[in-house]
Amino acid sequence: MSLSANISVTATQSGAELPFRRRLPRAAKRVQVKVFVEETLKKGVRGLVAEFKAMKRVNDFTKMTAFVEQATQGRNRYKDVGCLDNDRVILKIGPVSYIHANYVSTPMSPKRFICTQAPLPKTCPDFWYMVIQENSEAILMLCNFIEQKAKKCAEYFPQQEGEPLIFDGGVSVQMKRQYLFPFPFETKVKVMVRHLEVSVPGHPVHPCTHYHWMDWPDRGVPEADLAPISLLAKLKDCTTPIIVHCSAGIGRTGSIVLIEHAMELLHQPAPLLDICTYLIELRKQRNNSIQTEHQYLYIHQVLFIYLRRTKYLDDSVIPYLDAFTKEYIAATRGF
Repeated sequence: MSLSANISVTATQSGAELPFRRRLPRAAKRVQVKVFVEETLKKGVRGLVAEFKAMKRVNDFTKMTAFVEQATQGRNRYKDVGCLDNDRVILKIGPVSYIHANYVSTPMSPKRFICTQAPLPKTCPDFWYMVIQENSEAILMLCNFIEQKAKKCAEYFPQQEGEPLIFDGGVSVQMKRQYLFPFPFETKVKVMVRHLEVSVPGHPVHPCTHYHWMDWPDRGVPEADLAPISLLAKLKDCTTPIIVHCSAGIGRTGSIVLIEHAMELLHQPAPLLDICTYLIELRKQRNNSIQTEHQYLYIHQVLFIYLRRTKYLDDSVIPYLDAFTKEYIAATRGF
C-alpha cells in the first residue's frame, strides 16, 4: 500500500515555530562555540573523515549476551549489528523481554532517546509493547519500508486513516490523521506526521505521534539544512523517551541523536567540544552508532548552518565556513 495514500496536507501550528532556542546572550554563545568552530574548520572535511575512520567500529559480543542468545529467534535484523547489554530496554509487557533497543542519554536527560532497529514481522508487537511500557509520546522513523529493492522495515503501523492494524497478542494500532510536517522554511525534506492510537490488552489506549522522514537515503545523507533541528525542536517538550529508528538503528538514528546532543549543549554555559567525543560516548550506549563518514560530515554541516543562521559565528570565520561548505558538498555528492 502506498505511503502517500489518503494524505491530507494541512498546515498546523505544530512545527511552525522556528527551531532556534536562545538561552545565552549572543556574545556568550560565540565564546561557547569558538573552539568547536575553529578546530572543526582547521580539520576541514579531510580531517573529519580521517577522525571518523580512526574510530573503529567494534562488535564485542561478550557485552551483548542477550543479542547473542536471540541469534536463532528471529528478533535481530542484522547479525553484525549488536545490541549492548548495558542500557538495553528490557520488556516487562508481552511474552518476551528482549528487544533490540537501547536507552540513550543526552545532556538534559538520562533517557532522552530509545534507539532501536526497524521492526521485523515477528517483533512488531514487541515494538508496541515498548511504546506502551515507556509511555513514549513520539516515534521518529528515518527509513522506508523498502530501500534499493530491499526490505528495511516491517509495516508496523497502518497507512490509511481509521483502518486498524492488528498484531499477535491483541495489539492494535489505528491512525487518526496524517499530514506533512510544516517546516517553517523551504526544504526538500519530507516528513509525514501520523497521529496513532495503540491498544494493548490490559492497558489504556495510548496516543502517540509518528514522524516519518521519507527521503533520507540508507547509509547516506539528505541535503544539509535546518530540517533535523526543526524536527527536534518540535519534540523538545517530550517527557518520555523518544523512540528513533532507521533500519539498523545506528546510522541515520545516530546522526539525529548527535545533533540533539550538540543542540542541548548549546543551551548550557559549557563549551561545545568536538563531536568525536560525543560519538565515543554514544557508542557506549548504542553500539557502532554512525555508519559512514558522510553521516559524520552531515552532523557538522547541519550545526554550522544553525550557528550561521543564529549569528553565533564571528564574521571572520565566514570565508572559511564557505570553503568548508564547498568541500562538504563535493564530498557528499551522490550520497
